[in-house]
Amino acid sequence: MSAEEIFEQRMRLGRLFDIYGSLLTAKQKQCLGLYFYDDLSLSEISEELGVSRQAVHDLLKRVEQLLERYEASLQVLAKEEALHEELHKAISLLAADDEAKKVEVVSLLQGLCGEGR
Repeated sequence: MSAEEIFEQRMRLGRLFDIYGSLLTAKQKQCLGLYFYDDLSLSEISEELGVSRQAVHDLLKRVEQLLERYEASLQVLAKEEALHEELHKAISLLAADDEAKKVEVVSLLQGLCGEGR
């Protein structure tokens, strides 16, 4: 796995933690908080929690799988990303001088708001 892929995976896991973190146990939240928000290494987290580095690694892997299962079921992140993409499309269309593009933006935004197109 390349450094870029590792970074992207870590960012995804952080976003999943932001979305589904309230569904985790206190220990899971604490461990992920130390990992993401405090940017501690596995060794530093193990010292903080009084467990082995391997235990921290295993916990992070289990929680990552759990967060991915939540996302597979609920699709909150996927919906957020789709909405973000549509909003960027609307911004691009609004930047154009073409009046027809502006009509397309109105239709796009009405669709995002649940109104008829």
